[in-house]
Amino acid sequence: MRTKHFLFLTGILFMLNCCDMDESSDKVICPPDTSMVFTCMIDYTTNRFLGGYKLTLPHYIDSLKPVCEYRSPGDFGDVAWYDKATDTELFAGTIIWMGKGACTFPEKIDPPSSFVTLDFPSETPRFISLYHDEYDKTAYPDVDYRTIWDAVKDLQFTSWVSDSTPAYIYLYRPSVGAGDPKDWYWIVFLKY
Repeated sequence: MRTKHFLFLTGILFMLNCCDMDESSDKVICPPDTSMVFTCMIDYTTNRFLGGYKLTLPHYIDSLKPVCEYRSPGDFGDVAWYDKATDTELFAGTIIWMGKGACTFPEKIDPPSSFVTLDFPSETPRFISLYHDEYDKTAYPDVDYRTIWDAVKDLQFTSWVSDSTPAYIYLYRPSVGAGDPKDWYWIVFLKY
């Protein structure tokens, strides 16, 4: 009974936020004239889901075009990701050399406990790596993104994803130099 009540309330929240639930499949459905970005954050060392958020873009777009503004951390730096077509900020955070920066946008993410888990996984999307500069491309070895996706594939939040859905993935490292990988996390942007 609690699960049905929770799913009912979740469906209402999706409707209020431009999306709905397909009762026959428990998948998220959004209106065709709306573009949204679903963002998941996943711990770098444990591949544990840390939370996520969604943004409604100001108008419909065919595809997300993430672009980066990056200021290298001589001591203090930062990174910000935007959608090029709508100039919508997707994520921003500080980067500190021999210290630890923090996420500055969004101000708050929804915790893992606020996400509904389903009994069936979504399909694995088509991963597209994002880098803030040329050096970043060599900063970590090739990664099996499927193991990262395992942290979120059972969420109602990702139930609509198919094998052709682009999943833009970025490794946010708020601590560099003698940075601690326990501070790092993957950010996955999914455009609906």
